[in-house]
Amino acid sequence: MTYRRFWIYFLLFLLNMISYTDRINMSLAGHSIAQDFGLSPVALGYLFSSFLWAYVLMMLPGGRMIDSLGPHRVAAICATIWSTAQILTGTAIGFVTMLLTRLGLGVGEAPVSPISYRSVRNWGPYTEHGRAIGFIQAGTLLGPALGSPLVAWLISIISWRGSFFVTGAIGLIWVLVWITCVSTPERTSWLPEEERQKILSERHASKTASAQGEVGYRGLIRSPSMWGLAISQGCAVYSLYLYMSWLPNYLQTARGVSIVRSGLFTSVPFLVGALVIVLTNWIGDAILTAETVRRGRRRIVVATCLILTAGGMAIPYVQSLSLVVALTVLPVSFSNTATAVNAALTSDLLRSPVDAGRAFAFLVLGGNVFGLLAPIVTGYIVQATGSFAAAFLLAGVLALFGAVVSLALTRHTLAAAPSRTAEMMPTAG
Repeated sequence: MTYRRFWIYFLLFLLNMISYTDRINMSLAGHSIAQDFGLSPVALGYLFSSFLWAYVLMMLPGGRMIDSLGPHRVAAICATIWSTAQILTGTAIGFVTMLLTRLGLGVGEAPVSPISYRSVRNWGPYTEHGRAIGFIQAGTLLGPALGSPLVAWLISIISWRGSFFVTGAIGLIWVLVWITCVSTPERTSWLPEEERQKILSERHASKTASAQGEVGYRGLIRSPSMWGLAISQGCAVYSLYLYMSWLPNYLQTARGVSIVRSGLFTSVPFLVGALVIVLTNWIGDAILTAETVRRGRRRIVVATCLILTAGGMAIPYVQSLSLVVALTVLPVSFSNTATAVNAALTSDLLRSPVDAGRAFAFLVLGGNVFGLLAPIVTGYIVQATGSFAAAFLLAGVLALFGAVVSLALTRHTLAAAPSRTAEMMPTAG
């Protein structure tokens, strides 16, 4: 058996890596931009968060577009939009023009996670969904891990504007490769026939999945499990965006670290997190059977990751910079791992393939409704208190709340309501 489908996973990994490098670019350039434009911490917080406004608004339409056009087409369209917006950010002349380009980034990046999750569901046997999603989502950690020192170096030698030009151009190169090589498993000519048949016959845990009628957004909204997935995703993403947006600034302002060193220190927890996310999902796939997958037992892994995410509450209370960097590994690694496992859990609970794009969009929407608040709330907290302590505490409390929600609600298949679900899972366990 060949494994040509792994090239799809690799390209999706690069897509996520590029998208998160583009996001971390603003975080590293934020201190310089604030000095050039005279921005307060609150204004900078709004600038960090601005791309998420459009990101959230475009999430559900993006999910529907993925179901209609296919993830392979939507990926090319969206990467072109956000890479162009990234380049234009380098031409901004003030707060308003930069805000507009950041909104463009949000429009383009909105469907990235649903594209990745739906593509795995299309291209991979269900027994490797967790591993594939974990590998692909490792790009969201390696983007900041490898991109942070790169962007910091670019800022130091060619200015913050030049860093946006370079990172935007990388995205356009990816688009050219993608549109040349990728279609669907059914139509991809370089995929051997034996592997094609394996993908088509084994990509759903439920043998009757293709026979299920769609429930649409209305049915998903009425599903308690969908709400449990979305809320727990939000609690994880809040921590992720807090550290992605503010960690370089925290190191520069509260710990007195230079721009270049802050880029290096920021890369450490994201680099470790990339290993954690792959390992956790590999173990999950190895120990789960088709039956436990259908029963939603991945929620235990989600809850465990969220509990470990809460360890970031200790960061403000340690003096050693090395210990600070070590502690950031917990929220950065396990918040992102929780989102990846949650995506695999969504696929486990989904019985209607035609709802996949919408279900993943709903999941990511829940994550980013919380996530867009993290940079703004943190800006207000820092301006009001002169400290990051309360911001880290709030993120930890939300992570613990998300663990409870995941264990309590994600117990049924994603249908309109448990009473109408054809496949009912036991509430125990």
